[in-house]
Amino acid sequence: MTTKKTRYRPDLSTLDNVAAEVGKIYRLMRNAEIPVNDGSKYTYILRELFSMMEKLKSTAAIEKLEADIQALKEGRVVGDDTDVEAAAKAIHGD
Repeated sequence: MTTKKTRYRPDLSTLDNVAAEVGKIYRLMRNAEIPVNDGSKYTYILRELFSMMEKLKSTAAIEKLEADIQALKEGRVVGDDTDVEAAAKAIHGD
């Protein structure tokens, strides 16, 4: 009887998880459990994924700040008091 191989599918849904996976690959290479050439390729792909996720996260944060500033200009309340203070400083350049 043959056993079915299960595929390794790490959770790469967060920046922390991607960074942890890079660490795992590094340790596997250091322990000669995977060839350095393969590990380097995996790490390159993970680095690109990390970069893309980081840019998406930054873009979303900027868009939220811009929406908050616009809401304040229109006289709408945004989040808690700290959000209002931060947005007010951004509007007035304080």
